[in-house]
Amino acid sequence: MPAESDTERAVRRIVPWVVSVGLHAGIIVLGFFLTWTVMSGNDEQAPTRVTAEFYALNYDPLVTLASDPTTIDEPFSPQSATIESLEQAIADQLADLEPMPLSLIAETVSASHSVQFAPPPAHNSATFVGLTSTNARRIVYVIDASGSMIRSLQIVLEELARSLDALTPPQEMGIIFFQRNQAVMVPPRDHLVAATPQAKVQALRWIDEQIIPAGRSNPLAAIEKALRFKPDVIFLLSDNITGSGQFGIDQKELLDLLEQLNPIDAETGRRATRINCAQFLYPDPLDTLRKIAERHGGPEGYTFLDAAALGISAP
Repeated sequence: MPAESDTERAVRRIVPWVVSVGLHAGIIVLGFFLTWTVMSGNDEQAPTRVTAEFYALNYDPLVTLASDPTTIDEPFSPQSATIESLEQAIADQLADLEPMPLSLIAETVSASHSVQFAPPPAHNSATFVGLTSTNARRIVYVIDASGSMIRSLQIVLEELARSLDALTPPQEMGIIFFQRNQAVMVPPRDHLVAATPQAKVQALRWIDEQIIPAGRSNPLAAIEKALRFKPDVIFLLSDNITGSGQFGIDQKELLDLLEQLNPIDAETGRRATRINCAQFLYPDPLDTLRKIAERHGGPEGYTFLDAAALGISAP
């Protein structure tokens, strides 16, 4: 085998370098070409700049939507559609129900747990023969049971029953009749009783069995007993509070006694007990009950109930 010349050895060393340089140059040229192609294509449309103006009063849409040929002419309201669907569902259910008998409706409304369609009466109030006292938790009725009341006591007792019916616990009640020189109290006699339905029934039953108007009367013992219970209000009813004969009492003596038993508190300027008075059936020339009411009951603490107001014939 002939020996390799110097020229051949030089060519064999240079050829690989030439090939390597050529390949790298081709890659570089290809890279430049691809970059130029991409950049020249993006020059056709410049990017859109979005600017937010937070204090602008109105705005223009960035893109105007083309009208849809399938758009519904009438606007659609999800809320109205929901309400209509609900009303229709309720109507369908009600149509399937049988009507409730009127008797059952009446029983439901009159039940203790029925819905209140009107505001309930004010708590701790008391009313008797047209006289009203608010903030009254302890109530005492002092009623004339003298012989002159024999024709009209039943009317008073009907008013008493209505007054008691409006009382509710924790209100407490006491009922005292004055007859001759006695204070006749409905049991229990030593304390007021809670105004429960049972207590009301028992009180009215006892009155119906035990109280019979008779003779003349002196109210002092009954008024003193009533004030000892420290009530918020006393309803005092009589056709002749000062009486006459051996059971008569001087008006000044009665007013002075009440002033001692129910004085004005120096700190509050009020009396502990309000005394509301009802002059019954006959006018009083002395106006004793009116004067009591003016001092102990206030301007609305007095009323006069004559025969015409009571719907009865005059004697």
